[in-house]
Amino acid sequence: MRKHQWIATLLSLVFTGLGMFYIGTPGMIINAVILMALQGISLYIFFMTLGFLGAIILPFALLVHSVGIIVTLMYFRRRNFIDPNKAQRRERQLSSSWKIGLRTVIGLVIFIVAVYGGYTQGMAPFSKTSAEKKVVREAAESYLENKYNESFTVSEVRYIWAIGSYSLKAHPEQNSDMEFSLDSSNGNPPNISNDRYLNALWSHQLKDNLTPLIDELYPEQAFIYAWVNADNNQVVEKNYNNLDGEKRISVSSQLVKLSVFADLTADNLEAEKEHVSELIQRMPEVMMKGETALEIDYYPAKLNTPGNMKKLKKGTFDQGFNEGKQTHIFRVDDISEITSASSLEIRDLTKN
Repeated sequence: MRKHQWIATLLSLVFTGLGMFYIGTPGMIINAVILMALQGISLYIFFMTLGFLGAIILPFALLVHSVGIIVTLMYFRRRNFIDPNKAQRRERQLSSSWKIGLRTVIGLVIFIVAVYGGYTQGMAPFSKTSAEKKVVREAAESYLENKYNESFTVSEVRYIWAIGSYSLKAHPEQNSDMEFSLDSSNGNPPNISNDRYLNALWSHQLKDNLTPLIDELYPEQAFIYAWVNADNNQVVEKNYNNLDGEKRISVSSQLVKLSVFADLTADNLEAEKEHVSELIQRMPEVMMKGETALEIDYYPAKLNTPGNMKKLKKGTFDQGFNEGKQTHIFRVDDISEITSASSLEIRDLTKN
């Protein structure tokens, strides 16, 4: 079977050195293996250095790839200038169809192994295998179930190489919307810590407490986000309304954030201040005691769409359409500082 120059060139163009395996002389095969190994080493160094040597490694990898193409072309060009009998012997060398096909496949396998090996070994210190993540996931789910006496699903396991630990996200099996974070060590067995389940649970309950009030003051105009921190998260108290200190646990800080769709103007700004003042006066009726920050972000009424509400719910609101469209903002670190409408300020962002 005749070896075609265009096939060899195409193979070398797509995969470093593969056209040299197709040609199949011992020298070509040895050199192809060297080129493939160099590509694997290049990938290894690139990922081991997190790409910081990319300005050197990438041109080197391109050079290695180019060498494979050039050598392949030179083989056919040089063949035209050597003794015809010698050229014929070289042409017949390992030239049967099945031998060409076999060594080409072998060359492809060697290339894949070199590239995959370089990548996996280079990334090994910075990543974890699926099996390793599975161990952490199962340990976290078992920890949460034993601690809270209910079932959980760990939805994300992310290894942070810089600190040698895992960052996880989980939610109760029956409520995928109540997602929270927790951490895990890289030990064996993993040590689970810093779970925020109670914070997420209390925040969800606080949001439920506030919803009737917000619906009354901002009917179908506002989205509520709430977060609750407590002094002692080691005590398992699942009821937000019991965070009064009697069980050695009380609220240390709270954040209530509203996204309100309303067109504020000079004519209705004072009325909105009265609105906010009333909200602040009534919030303690449905909240546990503790320093409470309140933030209200105002957006044009035309943005009050189901799609935007969905973005708010998923936490992608800012990335989705908050690009200069927010018109006003109110922020106070502790609502106890506000005694009347005259003591609060709603800042107009359109004048910035």
